[in-house]
Amino acid sequence: MPVEDLIRYFNAADTAGDNMLYVAGERVEAWHDGLRFASLFQPIVDLPSERVVGHQASLAARRDDGTAISSETAYALCDTGQAVVQFDRLCRTLHALNFLAQRRSTGGYLQLSVHPRHLQAVQNQHGLVYEAILKRCGLAPVDIVLDIDARSIAPDGHLAHALESYRRRGYRLAISSPPDWQPPVDALLALRPDILRLPARHAGLEQAARLAGLPVELTGIDNGADFLAAQLDGIELAQGALFGNPAADCRPTHSSLRNPYNSLSSNGVRQ
Repeated sequence: MPVEDLIRYFNAADTAGDNMLYVAGERVEAWHDGLRFASLFQPIVDLPSERVVGHQASLAARRDDGTAISSETAYALCDTGQAVVQFDRLCRTLHALNFLAQRRSTGGYLQLSVHPRHLQAVQNQHGLVYEAILKRCGLAPVDIVLDIDARSIAPDGHLAHALESYRRRGYRLAISSPPDWQPPVDALLALRPDILRLPARHAGLEQAARLAGLPVELTGIDNGADFLAAQLDGIELAQGALFGNPAADCRPTHSSLRNPYNSLSSNGVRQ
């Protein structure tokens, strides 16, 4: 389905009343509660093969006068759990549409953050609504890695329940540990994510992850020294300024003729 038709469908299906998707040049933007949003994509590189295998999506937010604001400021304006859920889905729909618009030269997977307040507000059937959105876009849960903030871990077991629901639908899962924060290692590893996202030089947790057999994605690989150190440490995936800063355009993973630069691995990513 053409992107314009998808936009009309999603706008008509949106019952919130304060959201709108629209075409902006070659990309899609969104309006929500007086703010405008666009998608940014940062490449994720498979270090052994040194190839782009996916992209991390993030949100660029601005007021009507063009003043930039942080994504967290935008989320903080959602005053209820249901408002967060609707806004979070709008953002991930926006990213899926912008990823879809580049599929002639962009393959691999799309990595998307799920806001912690969204996780808490949804009680069951996590990922069901977004799966229907993806299908409309010609994508599927297997094309998506959902990125969960490690600070969402709580003793009530709700996060484990949410992750299991996502897994049953075919999503892959990454758990991110922010810089300058020490996660509860045993609780984190017990969740068995498909990918553990860590800031560069987080040596202790890297070692624990490798012992547990979890693939590691290092963020903040900004120079050649970081790159070589990560390769020597056996890190599988990396992200950082060395490979490209967040931008509206994805890094190509294959030619416009759809000839892949590399084959599909057993994990569903290009190597």
